[in-house]
Amino acid sequence: MRSLKLRLAVGLGASLLVLLGLQYVLVNGAIRGTAEHYLADGLSHRAETLIGALEWEADGAELEVPDAAYRRPYSGHYYRVEAGDATFRSRSLWEAELPLPELEIGEHRQWRTAGPQGQQLLVRAVAVQARGEPVRVAVAEDLSPLYAEVRDFQWRYALIAVGVAAALLALQWGLLAVGLRPLERLREQVAALGRGERRELDSDVPAEVRPLVAELNRLVRVLEDRLQRSRRATGNLAHALKTPLTRLFQLAEDPEMPPTVAARLREPAQQIRERVDRELKRAQLAGGSPAQRFDPGREVPALIRVLERTYAEQAPAIAYDGPPPGQACGEREDLVELLGNLLDNACKWARSRVAVHVAIEGEGLALTIADDGPGVPAEQRAALTERGGRMDEQVAGDGLGLAIVNDLVAAYGGSLRFATADLGGLAVHVALPARTTGASDGEDDA
Repeated sequence: MRSLKLRLAVGLGASLLVLLGLQYVLVNGAIRGTAEHYLADGLSHRAETLIGALEWEADGAELEVPDAAYRRPYSGHYYRVEAGDATFRSRSLWEAELPLPELEIGEHRQWRTAGPQGQQLLVRAVAVQARGEPVRVAVAEDLSPLYAEVRDFQWRYALIAVGVAAALLALQWGLLAVGLRPLERLREQVAALGRGERRELDSDVPAEVRPLVAELNRLVRVLEDRLQRSRRATGNLAHALKTPLTRLFQLAEDPEMPPTVAARLREPAQQIRERVDRELKRAQLAGGSPAQRFDPGREVPALIRVLERTYAEQAPAIAYDGPPPGQACGEREDLVELLGNLLDNACKWARSRVAVHVAIEGEGLALTIADDGPGVPAEQRAALTERGGRMDEQVAGDGLGLAIVNDLVAAYGGSLRFATADLGGLAVHVALPARTTGASDGEDDA
């Protein structure tokens, strides 16, 4: 369960349901106990009434009870009175018996027992002395109507509790949504930061996440400063090399220079110039925030336009097949570097066509770049990623492009595979999983 909102909602909801369930049990127990206590008090009053209704004659006691409930068979209201030698039973007992235990004078008891027709009875018994004679009275009442009322209350209370729980859960979800809204805004800002639409995150956030935002902003500034210094150093180095390169070309064009020496001087100078030009274009292309994510629908067409200008004389037709703009994954600087090297290599060897296929797979990336060039024999493909390795010395290059690609793929924990393309040349297949660690900070120094 990775959602903070869902985790809080489940935790609070579970605790709320436990508390409401506990409240339901306690309230129902209290209601049931109160009702039974009320019924027991009523039985005590009935016992006192029966004792008061005894008429003492010379030949013994008489009992006349006006309550019709005691005369109706199985009415649920029963009594048994023993006064001296006389015993009186309510007609409502019909043929059933109501047990009356031996009690000491002043003693009273209360218990439950089965009554006529399976009724559950609450019995109250008491022993007193009247006119010098012991009197024992047992009064009983059917608990079924009471329990029926309690069950009806339980159902109504359960429905109310469910309604209250639903309302509280909905209110709780709303409060969580409102409380976590700053985190949602923060997530949107981080996404905008990755797209290069922001330079830093807003500091107007809840106190609990303010240290995190401050640290992220500091980290972004540090990375941006480091990247800018790296780009400036690359640009400065390239510009610094232009002046001695120009002097080398001037020397090569000097009429006094022997032709063979001039030719030997001109070739490495030209290679250095091409490398400097490529590094300058790379530094320009990799602009933006270091936190930007790679959007192939936007970045690949831009790379293609740069390479079409770079290889304008060859004029290779570069076809792109990939997701539309707006779908991003990975880090922009790393993946622009990787794709730039692969496309540069394909354009360098292609006769007329280059095909680029990019697919986003979750947080990972799969891409294939193929050309219609001469290709590379299977037994020689293992040497393609060796630094300085070149298949043909007649083609301009320094042998570093695929080595850099291999380093980047390894840093992402991905795979790099070479095959024969449908176009006839070399096909490079790259699969990058979701990045979990930093790629590397030192590839550019190759």
